[in-house]
Amino acid sequence: MDNATAKKALRMFTYGLYVVTSATEGEEAAMTANWVCQVSFEPRMVAVSIEKDAHSLMVIRRSGVFAVNVLEYGSRELAAQFSRLTSKVGNKLEGYSYTLGTLGCPLLPHALSSIECRVVLDNPMGDHVLIVGEAVNASVNRDGDPLTMKEAGFKYAG
Repeated sequence: MDNATAKKALRMFTYGLYVVTSATEGEEAAMTANWVCQVSFEPRMVAVSIEKDAHSLMVIRRSGVFAVNVLEYGSRELAAQFSRLTSKVGNKLEGYSYTLGTLGCPLLPHALSSIECRVVLDNPMGDHVLIVGEAVNASVNRDGDPLTMKEAGFKYAG
């Protein structure tokens, strides 16, 4: 397989942009994610793929919970804020208002909606880890169009 062709083909997949959050024992985590999808109707389950060395993965593993916050079209700057490395910027939620969901995960008021999940699968997949969670709560802040990778001009696939 030609690497350049595969990369180009994979970048044609459509992706939304989300902020995945978690918290445990006074430690918070937030990260921009695009490899997110629903994987089951009954029970409702959501999967997210996270880099193996991500701070958020460590917090999700310790807490056993995470939330997916759906970003709104036009909120590129918010997606960029949460895409920075925790090792370089510290707590990405510091100074940012949020509420705690039923599982203790930060929920962003600027998100269109949030889904709170309890981890049911943690499986290494190449250079990422696939986390699957059963949805235990959902909230909708308002109607709107979700932010996409294309609209934001971000490139992560390939």
